[in-house]
Amino acid sequence: MPVFEKAYCGLVTALAILAGAVLAAITTALVVNVVLVSVFTTNIFGMADGIEVGLMSVTFLAAPWVLQKNAHVAVDIVTANLTPRIQRPLNIFAMGLGALMSGILAWSSFQALLIALNRGSMIQGILVFPEWMVMVPASLAGVLLAIEFIRQAIHNPTLDRLQTGL
Repeated sequence: MPVFEKAYCGLVTALAILAGAVLAAITTALVVNVVLVSVFTTNIFGMADGIEVGLMSVTFLAAPWVLQKNAHVAVDIVTANLTPRIQRPLNIFAMGLGALMSGILAWSSFQALLIALNRGSMIQGILVFPEWMVMVPASLAGVLLAIEFIRQAIHNPTLDRLQTGL
C-alpha cells in the first residue's frame, strides 16, 4: 500500500475514532446531567451548545470513514437491476459527481472558515468560541470525501451492495 494511501486511511480511521469518542462524551454528559438535575437541581453549564457543535462535528468527521467502508445508505433499486456494462459507467459518473460536490463543500466551507478567521467572529451562546472552529470539520470532510470518491471510482467502480456493511 503506497504511503499516501496508508496515511489517508489512517487519518480517516483516526477521525472516525474521534467521532466515536465525541458521541461517547455526549452520551456520558447527558447521563451525568440527568443525575445532576434529578439529585442536585443543577446542570452542566453550556451542555446544549457543546452537544450542538459535537453532533455537527461527528457527522462530518465520520462521513469519510462511512463512505470508505461503504456503510452509507444507498438507494440502488434501479442500478442493482442494470447489467454490469451499464452499472460501471453509471457508478463512475455518480462517484465523479460525489467528488465534485465534496470538493464544492470543502471549498465553500474553507472560504467561510477564512472569512470567519479574518473577521474574528465568535459564536455566542452560553459558550463563546471562534466561529472558524465550527468550519474545520466540514472543510476537512469535504477534502477527504472527494479523495474517497475518486479512490472508489478508480479501484472499485462496480459496487456489490450485497457484500457491504460493517
